[in-house]
Amino acid sequence: MSWETFERTLEHVAYYVRQGTQGEVSLTGIGEAILHPRFIEAIFRVRETIGRQNIVLATNGVDMTPEIAEALAQLRVITFVSTHRPEKAGPAWEMLKKAGAIGGLNTAFVDSSIDWAGQVKWHASAPSHDCTYLAAGWAVVRQDGSINACCMDAHSKHKLATVWDEPGSLMTRPIGLCSNCHLKVPAHLQEEVAA
Repeated sequence: MSWETFERTLEHVAYYVRQGTQGEVSLTGIGEAILHPRFIEAIFRVRETIGRQNIVLATNGVDMTPEIAEALAQLRVITFVSTHRPEKAGPAWEMLKKAGAIGGLNTAFVDSSIDWAGQVKWHASAPSHDCTYLAAGWAVVRQDGSINACCMDAHSKHKLATVWDEPGSLMTRPIGLCSNCHLKVPAHLQEEVAA
């Protein structure tokens, strides 16, 4: 993500913080956030924007350094390490533990796996429930500034908006992937799926 796109994203976050509806910023999804050359600066900017609300990071540990671990601890980032790259996850876990920045392990790809709304062919064991993204009105900002209703829309095929749109103008809704997903569209949005 370019820095300009990142700063524009924070304008949207700041809008929702002022509205009292921004519960957290989660740096997860497709890609590895700590690979960004300005990652530590970005985390400081997120904390400055979101105040005391949660910042959550999912990482596979690639390129984790003691400096990053210290920054995550200092900024109270809830950090989850994915174990799908054990050669990276193990050392990252130790650095994060030493810094006091551990949130937990992410073993979902084994113990509650999903098929990414039918996009991959593998065992899916996660229980079905209402989609949290749709139920809570969450959105995902991609590196190109597109805004999606679903973290599984890796290629932004179902773009709802962009960060260049007016903050507050976005309304999340079911997308094409919802019909193949193991998660359920919440009842209050069922009519939108049929339309």
